Amino acid sequence: MRYRSDIDGLRAIAVLLVLMFHGGLTIFPSGFIGVDIFFVISGFLITSIIHNKLINNNFSLPDFYISRLWRLQPALILTLIFTLIVAAIFYLPADFINYLKSAQYTTSFISNQYFERITTSYASPDSAFFLLLHTWSLSIEWQWYLILPAIIYFLHRFISQKSISVATISIAVVFIGMAFYFSNKNPDKSYYFLSSRIFEFMIGSSLATLNLSRVSFKRNTSLILGVISLVALIYCATKNNIVIGYPDYHALIVSLATALLILIGVSKNTISSSILSWPPLVFIGTISYSLYLWHWPIFSTARYLGFTENLYLLLVCYSLTFITAYLSYILIEEPYRRKRCSLIKSLIILVLIPVVAFTLLSSIAKSYDGLPIRFGSELSHIESSLKEYNSTQRESCFNSKSNDLREKCNIGDHTTPLKKALLIGDSNSNHFWSFFDVLGSQSNTSITAISSSSCLALPDIKQYKWGVGTKINDVCLKNTNKYFNYIKTEKYDFVIIGELWSNYLHNIAKENGKPASESEAESAIYHALDNAITLIEKSGATPILIKEIAHMPKDYMDCFYSPYKERKNFKNNKYRCGFKITPSDTTWVERVFNKIENDHPKVIFINPRLIQCKDDHCLGNVDGKPIYRDSGHLTDYAAYNFGLDFIKVYKNPLD
Repeated sequence: MRYRSDIDGLRAIAVLLVLMFHGGLTIFPSGFIGVDIFFVISGFLITSIIHNKLINNNFSLPDFYISRLWRLQPALILTLIFTLIVAAIFYLPADFINYLKSAQYTTSFISNQYFERITTSYASPDSAFFLLLHTWSLSIEWQWYLILPAIIYFLHRFISQKSISVATISIAVVFIGMAFYFSNKNPDKSYYFLSSRIFEFMIGSSLATLNLSRVSFKRNTSLILGVISLVALIYCATKNNIVIGYPDYHALIVSLATALLILIGVSKNTISSSILSWPPLVFIGTISYSLYLWHWPIFSTARYLGFTENLYLLLVCYSLTFITAYLSYILIEEPYRRKRCSLIKSLIILVLIPVVAFTLLSSIAKSYDGLPIRFGSELSHIESSLKEYNSTQRESCFNSKSNDLREKCNIGDHTTPLKKALLIGDSNSNHFWSFFDVLGSQSNTSITAISSSSCLALPDIKQYKWGVGTKINDVCLKNTNKYFNYIKTEKYDFVIIGELWSNYLHNIAKENGKPASESEAESAIYHALDNAITLIEKSGATPILIKEIAHMPKDYMDCFYSPYKERKNFKNNKYRCGFKITPSDTTWVERVFNKIENDHPKVIFINPRLIQCKDDHCLGNVDGKPIYRDSGHLTDYAAYNFGLDFIKVYKNPLD
């Protein structure tokens, strides 16, 4: 078919968009739309194969899966072997365990479900180091392969040939509606859903069921449609901040534009076809699968090792990507795509063995805490100390869906408590778990500690879900109401609220649901906090507000862990990785706290930063152990020791 070169050109555009996006080039801030282009092309090509073979009565389901397995799996397995070596050498224990889990899910064709659970959202900073993050799309592709043959066979079995196109278009429309539903319901997670992506495949499938031999466009018509389609792709790729809620109408535009370019490719001598058939684009499109497989692990490794992201690093990473992709194509893709053996044997070699291997490796790594001895005895000692102080109970009392956690989530004095306290808030209250365990234990106070992610736990205030545009955080509202019902019905001596206060100024909604301005948000937060304090005082409890710790510097993790990754000798003292507090726009928080202090003199303020920092200079470690477990939270080891130091220097606020 002559439009094959056009499809290779489209593949090239798709993979180049993805490469530029993952490389951090801002020219295409939404270059992830390249994946949508791939899905439409896949829907078109695979449906064409099945549809035509069913018409000719020579379709074989085993042959279909044998072909797909040997087309995709060998290059993926090579990528898995490479990433395993990288992770084994450089990835720290917890990250190594996460890598092996992701590999286990990748070999099982469900990595999209894994990454949906463990990432904040696609393209968020917490996903930058996942070596196999990009395999989410391959998992969706394989899940689609399990559905597609049944759909096409059903249509051929029960619907006339003339009606198949109408049926596939109708199915596509239904799944467009489903994608829009999930975009609205789960805007921060719908990116990874198969159910949100089926319409993209189905648009390609709808195109494949048309009689393309009868399609013909006049030159001027082809020119106009081709230009419109290419402009639509560029428009979506250059838009900012469309990943939340994606795939949505932007994905529909991309999918329709891609389908139109394929359709135009059937006509001869069109300008869009001339562009897409340009030999360099065709070459890139030919090796696009290997380019896609190799680019992300290369970039992810460079970032994990802390290399400075500049033009030089980009050139090195892109060069390595093209070299490895070409070698993968000529040495793996091309030879193995022609290989044929039975379906059972193919499944054993290409699926079962990798699944078993990575399941075993994952189990071993988890059993041995990520094998920290790989980095030497000192890191092994650090990891064992962190594990000793790490509380699994703390983790289970954060974001739990259980209705009542009051009996399960208790810290402090467990023997003869004379007082009761409630600790609520967001993840910043949760990371003070060990801090308050110390304070409670030494003051005969039992503390119930429950918290919700990104939740300003104050009554009568509307706030958006974190990073999800203007969608109200109903879960936070529900949990906050639950917390304050406890305050009203239980007899607490203290109610402690801990928040990352400074993060909420731009996350507040007005009564009409529209975003509040900074001054409106500050006022709303003050009134909500004032109301919360009033309710706490009326219940007979003493309110306690926790101020924020010093925020982790951007390069802290590299500073602390790079010597271990690189197996360097270094001097470990309390000043290592220390830092100076940089000015930040948090004066509004102090204004709110000052008002609260004036209005409610009995409020107790706890400032852990007084232990962490002296004269704006902050500790870099505690006894050689890291202060932070991630970009915003203390390790349990640091929180415990901060609690001990706080009591030594200041009076225990729970006495």
